Amino acid sequence: IELTPCRDAEENSHTRFFPTTGGILKTMACDDPNYAYIAVDGVENCIAALEDLEGGGLRGCFIEMSACAGSCVGGPVMEKYHRSPIRGYMQVNAYAGAGDFIVETPPVDTLKKGMQPIKSTLPVPSEDEITEILKQMSKTKAEDELNCGSCGYNSCREKAIAVYQGKADISMCMPFLMGKAENISENILNNTPNAVIVLNEALEVQQINNTALQMMNLRYPSDVLGEQVVRILDPSDFIAVRQTGRNIKTKRVYLAEYRRYVEETITYDRNYKNLICIMRDVTHEEDERSKKEAMSRQTIETADKVVEKQLRVVQEIASLLGETAAETKIALTKLKESIRDE
Repeated sequence: IELTPCRDAEENSHTRFFPTTGGILKTMACDDPNYAYIAVDGVENCIAALEDLEGGGLRGCFIEMSACAGSCVGGPVMEKYHRSPIRGYMQVNAYAGAGDFIVETPPVDTLKKGMQPIKSTLPVPSEDEITEILKQMSKTKAEDELNCGSCGYNSCREKAIAVYQGKADISMCMPFLMGKAENISENILNNTPNAVIVLNEALEVQQINNTALQMMNLRYPSDVLGEQVVRILDPSDFIAVRQTGRNIKTKRVYLAEYRRYVEETITYDRNYKNLICIMRDVTHEEDERSKKEAMSRQTIETADKVVEKQLRVVQEIASLLGETAAETKIALTKLKESIRDE
């Protein structure tokens, strides 16, 4: 089957001029004498026209702009088809009809619709309700109301009202989320059974938890914060980790000053330049192990003594048996001789 091209006979297709320069103007009724109707194509020409417009040099102009030279028929994809600006325009000109597409327009009355106002009265919270919502956001004092605007409202009170009206959520508060995260982190840190100490690269104490305070007989974190770690611990392991970058894991160390055995883990955080030390108190385990070792030594010593005593008893018995046998032999010899003499 061979298909031969035929001309589109649709005469009511004047808007097919759209992809050419000035094509939109051709489909318009450009009959306002107060306006000059201008077609501009090409990126540079469009930029120049806009700059002229911005500078106030243009008045009473209706401008049709096309970024592509020659409008759409001169677009970048057309290069694949060996673009020829004149031939492209002529093809569109031949393809477009003289009249407009027929569009059935409904009666004007059918396009009308009456819109009644929808009353929207949002509930207004009382002062006590606003205060309660602020408390849920951890804002119990006036200075807690930072009014930072990170939630999108001008003030914390406006945010509380929006929460009451269902337009916002309590968690949509940056200080609240930061405080919550810090509080969770602090609770975990202070309730872990392991001692945790954080140092900077200068080996100064930046953070210390409650378990570490108890282990080192300290009352308050402020007693050591900002101080060199040498005040409370031997810094040699920290220096080694900082210099080599190799972490220490579960190294058993005896803290003579505190009479404690600990399993020490030191990690170097390269991103924040911190040294994190976690110490697990294993003093009870060491005491139990020492007791077992002492009991084992005592058991061995007792066994040695029992064996030695048994050997001594055996030797004494053997000695006694030897003496008795000798005496018996002598008596029998004498008896034998006396019988022989008779």
